Amino acid sequence: MLGGYLKRGLTPDALDGVRTHLDSCTRCWSAWNRFRWDTALGTPLLQELRAFLGPAFRPYLDSSSQLADEWDAASPSDPHEVAEFFRASDAYLYNLSVWEASGHRPPYLQHASAALLRSSPRVVLDYGCGIGSDLIGLHQITADSSAPFTVTGCDYASPSTAFLRDRLRRRDLHVQVVEPDELDALPQPDVLWIIDTLDHLADLDGQLGPLLPGVQLLVCEDLAERRAHGDQRFHHRRHPAELGAVLERHGLHAAPGPPGHAVSYWRRR
Repeated sequence: MLGGYLKRGLTPDALDGVRTHLDSCTRCWSAWNRFRWDTALGTPLLQELRAFLGPAFRPYLDSSSQLADEWDAASPSDPHEVAEFFRASDAYLYNLSVWEASGHRPPYLQHASAALLRSSPRVVLDYGCGIGSDLIGLHQITADSSAPFTVTGCDYASPSTAFLRDRLRRRDLHVQVVEPDELDALPQPDVLWIIDTLDHLADLDGQLGPLLPGVQLLVCEDLAERRAHGDQRFHHRRHPAELGAVLERHGLHAAPGPPGHAVSYWRRR
């Protein structure tokens, strides 16, 4: 069933059953890790990663397990220690790369591009841009648009963003990417693109609050989908209603999207 699970082609109950089993069975988790690596290795993204890392490239690294183990060993207890953990993590670089290259990452940009363009954005901020899984695509959308917008990025300076900068350089793209405490250097976004990042934020109001007053559209992953996986203990899992309450306090309200899409939309009325 791993092929169906990878491409999200199973029924919701079957997807949930496979996910639950993988989190409890080390033998099947190892098979899953190898399966997704086998699928990813021949892709252009993994070829870029191999070229970027050179002799340090480690195929078949179980990045999910390594992340969890490194987090437990580091046991960061305050925001500074958490930031330093991610600034040093090459396991997260692998995690993001294999997730995308294997095809397991949902096609967020494909699903949300029409709604994004309908909002007539001026500035789109990819908050938690990582290796550029969406940032590079956002740049391509604005390059092809009759009403171009500015694309910016925010994430910790880390192996992941070092890879992003290498990918941008190879494409001769120029995108301003800053750390979370440097957001004042960017123009105020009217679209906040925040995929697979909300669960990383310990203080939603404190970390996103300064950005939200000017945001007209917020795009995130489908909050109704179960997101816990891989025993990655650095996540802050919240009920969708809790996330919604924070966004509504800042004037953003849930807006329905097409059924079957992997994203949630929040708009200012």
